[in-house]
Amino acid sequence: MNRTNDYEEYYYDDPDNEYTYQDSFVLRNKFNIRNSVELTEKEYQIVKTKALDLFFSPIFVYSMNDVCQIHYSLFSDLYDWAGSYRKVNISKQGKAFMAMQAFTTGEQYLNSLFRDYNENIHTSVEIAACLANILDNLNYMHPFREGNGRTQREVIRVLALSKGYELLINVDGEDKIYHQYMDGTVYSDVNTLEHMIHSLLEKLDE
Repeated sequence: MNRTNDYEEYYYDDPDNEYTYQDSFVLRNKFNIRNSVELTEKEYQIVKTKALDLFFSPIFVYSMNDVCQIHYSLFSDLYDWAGSYRKVNISKQGKAFMAMQAFTTGEQYLNSLFRDYNENIHTSVEIAACLANILDNLNYMHPFREGNGRTQREVIRVLALSKGYELLINVDGEDKIYHQYMDGTVYSDVNTLEHMIHSLLEKLDE
């Protein structure tokens, strides 16, 4: 079953153009690019460079403040609201992500997951299970207007790194990893995410 088209269908409740140009779906940006294809290309180039910077100088995650800092590092050259929680609600395939009105509760819960991970998780099996749960909850919160996937993959990478593991989730191609990641996040399939993460974990040399 090919679900690729399902992955792309978001709905944003943004009647006041909080993030987009008037009468447009294009996000307001620091380059004042009004064409969606051009903006996508510009965003890809910038974020790819910023992601490389983070690879060599990672921001380790202990709370949602660090998640926001990662988002800011990736997207601040493009968007004024980088690193800030979204102010619109989002749904996908008729399934709503966490309402922005519940972000305080969502933040508290994710902070508790980060704390438990950093303090109590050690083995590769435990790491994979815990990271799958964190990824699922962070994806459900979907805290940002744009860039949630790229941010959460960096979050998961540095969490693994803090335990001495490399974890690179490459979703550039429509291969097995891409479909495991997308099915796991879009359909909240934690078991698929856990299996994917465990298969990708590589112990770093001491």
